[in-house]
Amino acid sequence: MITSVDKKTGVFRRLRRTFIAGLLAALPLALTLAAIVWLAELIHRFLGPGSAFGKLLGSFGLRFVTSEMVAYLIGLLVTLLLIYVLGVLVEAGMKSHWQSLIDNILNRVPLVRTVYNALNKVIRMFELQDQSEIKSMSAVMCHFGSKEGGTAVLALLTSPEPIHLNGLDYYAIMIPTAPVPFGGAILYVPVEWVEPSDMGFDGLLNIYMSMGVTSPDYLHKQPSKDSSVT
Repeated sequence: MITSVDKKTGVFRRLRRTFIAGLLAALPLALTLAAIVWLAELIHRFLGPGSAFGKLLGSFGLRFVTSEMVAYLIGLLVTLLLIYVLGVLVEAGMKSHWQSLIDNILNRVPLVRTVYNALNKVIRMFELQDQSEIKSMSAVMCHFGSKEGGTAVLALLTSPEPIHLNGLDYYAIMIPTAPVPFGGAILYVPVEWVEPSDMGFDGLLNIYMSMGVTSPDYLHKQPSKDSSVT
């Protein structure tokens, strides 16, 4: 027998799934615009709470109210609503049309195209229906200096396939940047410096996004000495 609580839970899950679909569809464009705005603000030394995005929301809301704070909240609410509507269209089969439209527009501008393609590739990795690229990656622990007493660095193994450099085998790893783990440094380290971690990709993201605060929740186990990266 389906209770009212189950019905409410089902409705909430559908709303959340639709909103996430819209958010994932909008993120490549939103992040590209955000990166461009950030660069423009840095060049013009545009500091303070009145960001370009905040002013845009406020200018929209000021058409209905006189309070700047209320105007900003109205603009934010309208933005969230538009994201949800986009999610509805994506789930209705409009995703390919939306993606083609945005690709055709942004790929015409050289600098914008570079930023957009890099961010778009990262966002697509996190889509719910296709995680093949993520499955090929894994969280690892890299030891610089020595496994006993040296520096241990939590990193992302981008591929289990070793790279041969100067007759030696190396792994390509990415050390994310906290608290935004979608960028960082790419290092090529000897395979013997790398050992697997049982925390998984989600654990690595959690640690970096928390700036290391959640490390005790994931690093309490020690891998076996004879473990190999696969």
